[in-house]
Amino acid sequence: MFRKSSLGLAFSLVCSVAFAADAPASGAAQIPVSAFCTFSKISNIKISPDGKYLAVVMADDKSGTARKTLVIITADQPHKATASFSTLGDELISNFWWVSDERVIVAGAIQTGSFDTPFSDGKVYGVNVDGSQEKQLLPMITDKMRDSTHTHGAQQVVYFYNLLHRFNDDPRHVIINGGQYAGRAFDQPTQAYELDVYTGQTRQIVESPVADAELISDNKGQVRVAFGTNTATGEPEVFYRQDGHSLNWTNMSKLFEGGDRAEADSAPDGFMPDDKHLYWYAPTPTGTHGLYDLDPDTLALKPIFTDPDFDVNDEIGGFEWSTPQKIIAVETMPGLPKVQILDPDDLKSQYLAQFYDAFPGQHVGMTSNSRDHSRMVVSVRSDKNPGEFYLFDTKTGQAQFLFASKPEIDNSLMSPMLPIEFKARDGLTLHGYITLPASSNGKNLPLIINPHGGPHGIRDEWGFDSEVQLFASRGYAVLQVNYRGSGGYGSKFQDAGYNNWGTTMQDDLADGVQWAIKQGYADANRVCIYGGSYGGYAALENPIRYPSLYKCTVGYAGVYDLTLQGKSGDTHHFASGKRALAAFHGDDEERQKQYSPAYNADKLTIPVFIVYSGHDERVVPKNSEELMSAMDKLGKPYDVMYEPNEMHGYYKPEHREELYTRMLAFFDKYIGPDAAKASVSPATGATASKP
Repeated sequence: MFRKSSLGLAFSLVCSVAFAADAPASGAAQIPVSAFCTFSKISNIKISPDGKYLAVVMADDKSGTARKTLVIITADQPHKATASFSTLGDELISNFWWVSDERVIVAGAIQTGSFDTPFSDGKVYGVNVDGSQEKQLLPMITDKMRDSTHTHGAQQVVYFYNLLHRFNDDPRHVIINGGQYAGRAFDQPTQAYELDVYTGQTRQIVESPVADAELISDNKGQVRVAFGTNTATGEPEVFYRQDGHSLNWTNMSKLFEGGDRAEADSAPDGFMPDDKHLYWYAPTPTGTHGLYDLDPDTLALKPIFTDPDFDVNDEIGGFEWSTPQKIIAVETMPGLPKVQILDPDDLKSQYLAQFYDAFPGQHVGMTSNSRDHSRMVVSVRSDKNPGEFYLFDTKTGQAQFLFASKPEIDNSLMSPMLPIEFKARDGLTLHGYITLPASSNGKNLPLIINPHGGPHGIRDEWGFDSEVQLFASRGYAVLQVNYRGSGGYGSKFQDAGYNNWGTTMQDDLADGVQWAIKQGYADANRVCIYGGSYGGYAALENPIRYPSLYKCTVGYAGVYDLTLQGKSGDTHHFASGKRALAAFHGDDEERQKQYSPAYNADKLTIPVFIVYSGHDERVVPKNSEELMSAMDKLGKPYDVMYEPNEMHGYYKPEHREELYTRMLAFFDKYIGPDAAKASVSPATGATASKP
């Protein structure tokens, strides 16, 4: 997979624990539920351009909130902090950037629920390595605007910002993109600004020709690509201009093939080192997605890396970049992550290959490097490792341990996540993972099948999953199936799930359970299903379709009435969201009702546990309320957990701890070691405790 480097580096892993933390559990002691529910103590580390300092994003232990504090430490003395910055209220640190040897800027965000992606709240801060000149840079505070989220007329306006370019010869200014959306419609153009990182003064450079745009600058900082969405149709649009001074944008949207698809087939990923061509993510002849070289003048595409069976991962961590702006490695995930180095002569590529040799069986990435590449921060993670950070010195060949992201987890007690492959009943090849308890012999185990949310374009991946590891630590095998509709396996595989939420997508899950039973991993009499969001829908719909396969089910923030999603929830506020919903499960209400658990509660013959929140805007509470009402009318009991102030999935650790404690007790009752003796009937096996 890698070309061996000629550097012959001798790695020396030096353990240097900074910021004292609780010692991890050891021996045969069972790690408490709470340890699997806490946020990572360390979520990211980046090194300063001169290599002297490290900026570390940490969780706030006092508030129990993720990514609240940025601590700057000296690289040579990682126990010594020189500055600390913390966000206020519910705000998190979404990202941060070294903009000079002495200054960091920080972007704020809000996380609403565990299934929701944090969204920018528009605040940007700056702080020096010694803690001086701490300042809120954006939005600039005036008498009329005391917060970045405010009322404009009758609508709420939210601002967002992202770093586009840092100038090597100007430590005072950077290029950022910024925009706003009013009410719940992303209908505003995005702007690019030059920002003074000390005063917050801005100068608008350009406005995008398309709403809600991602702007892309070249290696000189000239903004030349705008990738956004047509607010009327919901279809993707992309524009290009020859240089940063041109007023003329060329529409390149004909690059998007398959206009009836819910999502774009193509997307820009940045300029190549020559500043003439673009890295472009596009379909391959077999329908997977690969990395291409795009000539924006002719729209000609030349493949850089493609795989006939699997998509190149274009999410965070999927590409490894070097300087100048150059992609040096790409990742696919047929089962285990597979990294392909594109430029073996690049020095950073050679270090990356060395890291993989030094950390076999783990996923390795470089979060940042010093200007002269003498020092790099390396992240290491795996199915049993939540994440560790090392400081690598290229001159000495030593990798010094910095921090574990979750020191309360003992990696040696975690269970392996094994890639699997099997055939669905119609012959389609399906992939996924089975996690077998480390303490077991891997045979005849109680099984929890855990369908992922999304569902389209999302997939289960190999790596540390706190939820899966918690279940495995209590003796349960966990099955994760990338059913048709999932991402990572090409457009044809993803499109096969459209309008099949209640049919073939459900068959894939049932086929996965039968596969696990036939392989001897699972006890056929001890299987439960649990999922969140779309997974919550599947957790109720699958037992309706396959009543004899399961002993219990847990639905978490699930869609139980498909007719509601086109009328409620935040997705339908956007043209792109409406377009996606139409592709996902059509607009035939009678058919939607046919495959909605709330309309088929009479077919539920097993104990049910319903988990939902009062402020869920993605899957509104009415979904769970309709299901419970239908079960009440039928005299069917159920368990319920309700948190009035949570959103799409429980965010607070204390709520998650209570949920998983109750969930484990629920599983223990129906498929645990004593379940076979008890033989609990559905009529008496669950009790309702509605809010």
